[in-house]
Amino acid sequence: MTATHPTLISAADELPADPSNALDSWWFTARLHAGEATFWVKIHTMTVQGTCHSTVALLQEPGPHTSEKQTAESLDAVSLSADSLGIRTSILRMSGGLDDLEITGATDSATVHLTLRRDEPVLYNGGSGLFPFFGGTCGQYALPGLTTSGTITADGTTYHVSGRTWFDRQWGSEGTEPPRFTWLGLDLGAGRYLSVWDTTGDGTSWLTELKADGTHTITRAQRTDHNGTWRLTVPDLDASLEITHRGLPDSHDGLYAGVCSVAGTLAGEDIAGHGYTDVIG
Repeated sequence: MTATHPTLISAADELPADPSNALDSWWFTARLHAGEATFWVKIHTMTVQGTCHSTVALLQEPGPHTSEKQTAESLDAVSLSADSLGIRTSILRMSGGLDDLEITGATDSATVHLTLRRDEPVLYNGGSGLFPFFGGTCGQYALPGLTTSGTITADGTTYHVSGRTWFDRQWGSEGTEPPRFTWLGLDLGAGRYLSVWDTTGDGTSWLTELKADGTHTITRAQRTDHNGTWRLTVPDLDASLEITHRGLPDSHDGLYAGVCSVAGTLAGEDIAGHGYTDVIG
């Protein structure tokens, strides 16, 4: 489960907090199942400008539960280990290494406790794990298909859940321009993943494809809007994907956080999958 090409970063070394980073982010979003119910769960924490921002959000389909909680706390009020992944805020916990992690989170009406296991390679964005980003430099890698199990207690009912989690680790230097982007993380099954960036605002995108053997492909793509859904066309991958998205409860002015269903063709084959999106600006 190692990269088949040189990278500019060590995923293990970059997992803990680094106080020298202008931005440090640990982003987990999962699709989990309990019987006929599906839970979408987001647990995210980010440090920027001396403040730790944390988010826990849940969406049940079908079902009545939706909840979210967000906090902004001083760095003195939270725990961020610089030696290993160890994060504690008032609403969430994160711990572990690249192969095994544990995350917990709570809203006012729900709690989440998940155990995550890695069985697949790391996705290094841009192939190297570093790329230019709005006048600064961004580091990013993903563990996009973590095998997940645990419990969700929502409105007094406890569910035993299992499924898959996308973990995105991101950090960066201070940029010279305000960020404006659409990002997509797509799980297409059989160890195939796409991490897609549109930083132009017009759908012109670049992406990193990860295959099950660790091979990375970096290429261009075009995203267009069709009656509220997106179509992503990737000529070099012979791909045309229809992406149906809906918002998570933590969306607010300036941020659209969504989950996605994906259908289409890739390399001449029909595929179906799911994914996640963040839209800022």
